[in-house]
Amino acid sequence: MAATWLLAAFNDAGVLEAADVHVALRLGRLGGESSEAVLLAAALAVRAVRLGSVCVDLLRLREVNVEDLDVESLPWPSLDEVVAGLRVSPLVVGSSAGPLRPLRLTDTDEGPLLYLDRYYRQEQTIRTALDSRANESPPYDLGLLVAGLAAAFTAAAPDRQRVAAAIAVSRWTSVVTGGPGTGKTHTIARIISLLQAQQPGLRVALATPTGKAAAQLQEEVGLQGLDLPAMTLHRLLGWLPGSSSRFRHNATNRLPYDVVIVDECSMVSLTMMARLVEAVRPDARLVLVGDADQLASIDAGAVLGDLVARPGSRSL
Repeated sequence: MAATWLLAAFNDAGVLEAADVHVALRLGRLGGESSEAVLLAAALAVRAVRLGSVCVDLLRLREVNVEDLDVESLPWPSLDEVVAGLRVSPLVVGSSAGPLRPLRLTDTDEGPLLYLDRYYRQEQTIRTALDSRANESPPYDLGLLVAGLAAAFTAAAPDRQRVAAAIAVSRWTSVVTGGPGTGKTHTIARIISLLQAQQPGLRVALATPTGKAAAQLQEEVGLQGLDLPAMTLHRLLGWLPGSSSRFRHNATNRLPYDVVIVDECSMVSLTMMARLVEAVRPDARLVLVGDADQLASIDAGAVLGDLVARPGSRSL
């Protein structure tokens, strides 16, 4: 299938790259879809992932930033044409026909969103896991926590650090965010000490997206008096090169740790976060730490930024 005139126009204008067009055409060929509007929407969904997003807001379809381009001069199909085509397309999950359904059209209060289905499912995996973990609180000794907080944080310590540590002890999932110099590593160390006081012998895992960050985290918590190894997320989950499951630890083979603390979470992609929450036991604490304003993931999904808005997050 040669590039359609519509895809070619958007490619020539610099909105789409050749790879976006290639994927859309291949999907159309494999799925039996020839609608120009649908193939353009598919290419824009691929483009969104390439630029770090996981979906296309169809109401804002024309909001593409290309230098020196008059976006309104492009031959945009109407929103009604795009949505109507997607609703019956063999490429879209929920349609009545088609062997391949790589796209997902979802209706929200803000309007229709178009996903590559893989990313929609990963997003739902994270949401379901975190919602389930938020339904209950872990058992803990309140008196011991209060005493531990008083001992761990001086009167001069920022109250935000104390509150973040208390949340990490009292909830299965917590999110600790803050910029450089706000005391994230200090707070991590205090959280570990408080949890170990609650339950001596806890198995604690420290992880980061990269080996360099893991080495730095291990050194910094060591300076706080804790002798704990830090590792990459791939090592934590047990990456299996060449395996269809990809990781040794997953929803059917959970991680053995009682506490999993992940630093530099702004660098964690949607895909890796989905793998992580699947692998953490429901009765294990998960503490996600990072700065939502820096070190973005090179893959799709600004997960930390989205999680900051959820209950259980605390900005330092």
